Amino acid sequence: MQGGILFYYTNLLVLVKDLQDMLKNYLIVALRNLSRQKSFSWLNIAGLTLGISSALIIFLVVRFELSFDRFHTNADRIYRVLSGSPKEAILEDAGTPHGLREVMSHEFSEIEKIAVAFKVNPEETQIEINDNITKEDGIVFATPTFFEIFDYDWVVGSPESSLSEPGQVVINEQLAEKYFGGDAIGKRIIYNNKHEVLVSGVIKNMPRNTDLSMRMIISHATFEQSDEYDKEYNANRNSYYQTFVLLKPGTDPESVNAQFPAMIEKYQGKEIAASYMSHALQPISEMHFSENVDNFSERSVSKEVVYSLALIGLFLLVTACINFINLTTAQAVKRSKEVGVRKALGSSRTQLVKQFMGETALLTLFAVLLSYLITVNIIPYLSPLFNISIDYALVQDLPTFVFLLVTAVFVSILAGFYPSIVLSSFRPVTTLKNTLTNKKSGGLGLRKTLIVFQFALSQVLIICTIVVLNQMHYFNTKSLGFVKEAVLTLDIPFTRSERLESFRQRLKEHSAIHEVSFSLNTPAATINKSWTYFGHSALENNLPSEIKFVDPSYLPFYDLQLLSGRNLIDSDSTELVVNEAFLKTIGIDEPDKALGEEVEYYGTSGTIVGVVRDFHSLSLQNMIPPLMLTHNSDMFRKASLKIDMTQAGAAIATTEEVWKDLFPKQYFAYKFLDDDLATMYEQERNTSRLLSIFASIAIFIGCLGLYGLISFMTVQKEKEMGIRKVLGGSTQHIVYLFTREFIILVSIAFLIALPLGYYLMNEWLNNFIYSIELEWWMFALAALSGILIAALTVSYKSLRAALVSPANSLRGE
Repeated sequence: MQGGILFYYTNLLVLVKDLQDMLKNYLIVALRNLSRQKSFSWLNIAGLTLGISSALIIFLVVRFELSFDRFHTNADRIYRVLSGSPKEAILEDAGTPHGLREVMSHEFSEIEKIAVAFKVNPEETQIEINDNITKEDGIVFATPTFFEIFDYDWVVGSPESSLSEPGQVVINEQLAEKYFGGDAIGKRIIYNNKHEVLVSGVIKNMPRNTDLSMRMIISHATFEQSDEYDKEYNANRNSYYQTFVLLKPGTDPESVNAQFPAMIEKYQGKEIAASYMSHALQPISEMHFSENVDNFSERSVSKEVVYSLALIGLFLLVTACINFINLTTAQAVKRSKEVGVRKALGSSRTQLVKQFMGETALLTLFAVLLSYLITVNIIPYLSPLFNISIDYALVQDLPTFVFLLVTAVFVSILAGFYPSIVLSSFRPVTTLKNTLTNKKSGGLGLRKTLIVFQFALSQVLIICTIVVLNQMHYFNTKSLGFVKEAVLTLDIPFTRSERLESFRQRLKEHSAIHEVSFSLNTPAATINKSWTYFGHSALENNLPSEIKFVDPSYLPFYDLQLLSGRNLIDSDSTELVVNEAFLKTIGIDEPDKALGEEVEYYGTSGTIVGVVRDFHSLSLQNMIPPLMLTHNSDMFRKASLKIDMTQAGAAIATTEEVWKDLFPKQYFAYKFLDDDLATMYEQERNTSRLLSIFASIAIFIGCLGLYGLISFMTVQKEKEMGIRKVLGGSTQHIVYLFTREFIILVSIAFLIALPLGYYLMNEWLNNFIYSIELEWWMFALAALSGILIAALTVSYKSLRAALVSPANSLRGE
């Protein structure tokens, strides 16, 4: 018995020793071969590194975007309540009436917890700490149950004790350290000059992958004491007054959705339930991808963009593998004698496959390590460039290393299998007699096919980049129907109209300030919109309209063109100026016919006295909505200043001086209107940046593949070139022969990319109501770019080969 165990143990040791010797031999040979072909080794590493780095960066971006608010313990049971009209296919308002929380808690037994979070408008918000007035974002009013539904870690305090009473506020660690040196409990904060609150708790800073990153949370009981709070359940709502529910385990959200109509009818009547009000639950995991629904982070992204980005990452990885295959098989002729000698000495094909796969794995491993180092070092520059916040912890956690491991295996197999099969298939008699042909050395036709596929992917990215950049140019240059240049905007406090007039007159005394206008918001505001339902005799049901509260100088200030009637008068009244879209809604085809028409809104009645030409009050992704303009000084929250940009510094300094004199307890901040409007297209701008970068990478990797193929062909046709030169062929003609062949390949790639690029960009442009037309020159430019890049790459190598002396190339003959 003991002898048998000893026998098996001895054999196992011998097997392990043989395996160690074999792996050592493979490693030595692999390193030797890689060192002999330094240029090709580095080209392979460069291509793989670029592809893997791009894939890793995209993996981190996609993972970051898909992880938003999924870390909460009960994320699968948390829902946000959306509002809208029953006529809408998809509800696109996160705002809910103040009284909804109380109603739902009584009407729905399926709800375990319900909470409200009201993010205050940052344009109308300031805080005073230690006699210093400043602004902070992330300020909300919230009920204690909000912190029972979502996972927030408490440093000091608890929801039950810290947010139950009026006058309480909880801040995060960052603000506690910033304003109080960390010791914040009991410290005083004055909110908007009217709410004095005491710090009753401190929470830890939230992770970056959340749309609910609150930095200052005031107890909802404080808000309930203000004039703005309406405890009744009615149709009035604010987009940032949002209601969240935690459903009981096993509850189907659709069963809750089905009960909303009956609830609305019970509390608001059949007419409201049938025409004006509707609710639906939205999973918290979907909140980040609702582009048209407000969230607290002011940042969203479409799932289509995320998945398209993931696809681009896969394309780049495959492109890098194709490049590796081309470069490796291009060296087949140089390694043919090595294969012949090995086979003659007894090496099997399986051993040779293992050897070549091992070399691929070694290169891939080095490329993976290099890619990781590159990614770690460029993340700080990528975050602001693409408006993302990838934490170093995300790069260092287990899923990232699993991704790198899977990528290494995937690339090693995809890039190494075919070359290893080709190289190990050489017959000794063929290789040792120098009779290896193109077909036997790896299939020139397959390599050309791979080049076509590779450049087709690159051409698709080029087409997408050109179209997206042109759409961005369209956004930036299209007339919005109003003046946006040289306009300075200020958020003004609620104050008497007399003080506003004094502010206007004192500002206009400076030569750099030409005009001043007061309003609720600018013609195309990124925030602080106002909507109402209006009624008219021609309508069966009330319809939504945007309403702007403006002074009489608003129309001439922004150069809004009156088509009929007159401007508003300089007093609060019920006069209305409407746009063309408003007339279409009520069925009036001529502006003159609208004058004198009565419109009911906000429980009052107004008379149309003027009609303005349509202008874009929303982003270009949206139709121009019906719009009413009326005068109401109590609603003015914005001052617009038209300034001389050559004296911008003096205009700002004067404005600040007058501001501090008239509004000493108000925080002074300004924006340029055109810069503010540019934020509407932040996602499209990020998309164009990403496409530009990854298209460039794909082209560069493709050029490496071209370089590998032209290198292979110059080796294969070395004697042919020598004979042509002996018979009088010129260098230019030889370069032309090589270049022509590759131009044809790139042209075929473009023909493949053309329909795919057209389809993708046509679908993307369909997301915008106002967009460019796809024109022939965009595709011609993409084709020309690809051809020129390919020509330059091929010309360099073919010119070097053509300059070789015929004596050297024909010496073997």
